Amino acid sequence: MENAVEALKLSFAVFVFVIALSLTMTMFTKAKETADIVLHSSDMLELVEYDDFLRPGESFDSKKNRIVGLETIIPTLYKYRQENYTVIFREASGAFMKLYDSHTNLWNPGGVPGAVGYKNKYFPNDANPTICSFDLNEEQSRHEPWAATPEYNKKFLDAFLSGGKFHYPSYASEAAAEAAGAYYQFDNFMSNYANTKFVETLGEYSFTSGEGGQAVNERKKRVIIYTKIS
Repeated sequence: MENAVEALKLSFAVFVFVIALSLTMTMFTKAKETADIVLHSSDMLELVEYDDFLRPGESFDSKKNRIVGLETIIPTLYKYRQENYTVIFREASGAFMKLYDSHTNLWNPGGVPGAVGYKNKYFPNDANPTICSFDLNEEQSRHEPWAATPEYNKKFLDAFLSGGKFHYPSYASEAAAEAAGAYYQFDNFMSNYANTKFVETLGEYSFTSGEGGQAVNERKKRVIIYTKIS
């Protein structure tokens, strides 16, 4: 009898051990699958040619493509200053999307012959100060009024996304800026593209800078491109 009881105990112990081993193997399998997904999504070796928008002196490697909507784009825009990357928007045709016109005085106002102003690298042949991107360095170069502080930048994004006004902070009040016409009036980006999908491409700029045509410094900067799906 005692042998039978011991045999039952041993059988039960083996049964419990097998169940525990199976659960452990299942958990390790799930963990590996999750790790593989995360690793795949962040793999920087998956390169795709994507250089048709570049200007002379620039090169580009893209890293990943996916279909996204405003739920992804809006948080990205609110981080472009802090993370110091460029966000570019394109039409389905590949043409750069016209997001807004700059009001700064660096665009050769009035078309004065011989005047030198800020050059739009995305619309080099366009006399209008059309903007298709979000880039802190470029906005500082253009002397945009929101480029000075993170607080102003947030107010700018709030106005751009919701279709509001951004008043020049150099004025004593919004009323004073309004009276002087010193403000931006933006279209409602969220309303215009609420149901639109974009192809998101991640990559990196490589460009050179220098004087007299001599490249003295090579820089790299992360770029995110959103191409509208027709």
